[in-house]
Amino acid sequence: MSVQDQWRCCKKCSALFYNGFPNKGQCPAGGGHVLKNHNYALPFDVPETAQAQGAWRFCHKCQVMFFDGFPTKGSCPAGGGHEAAGFVFVVPHDIPKPAMAEAAWRFCNKCNAMFFDGEASKGRCPAGGGHVAQGFQFVLTIRGNIID
Repeated sequence: MSVQDQWRCCKKCSALFYNGFPNKGQCPAGGGHVLKNHNYALPFDVPETAQAQGAWRFCHKCQVMFFDGFPTKGSCPAGGGHEAAGFVFVVPHDIPKPAMAEAAWRFCNKCNAMFFDGEASKGRCPAGGGHVAQGFQFVLTIRGNIID
């Protein structure tokens, strides 16, 4: 299975963003995204299943993971809707959490981004306020940690 790592949770907005470029994208809380402690590895270009949803994409404007399966592309902090680039990710959901994985990742029904819903704070949504969870509970594989 092909995977890409360097996906991180932003400690300011709680969205999943790609940390593989020197530029850290555009965070709705201002400036670039700031990473938390886990490095997630996401599968791409594999078949969708009943327990793994496809159509998750990287937004080249803000660098977050967003769901590209609707005609509307959510709300991007860089303006307008998200714009897809790169791989098509297929993310496991509603499965028992394996070792070295984290659950509580959700789709925000206001901005279409994937965000961490496991804390009281729901981050900062580019559509205003905090993120609002809807749908599946995604489970992301942890590839390693960083010290912050």
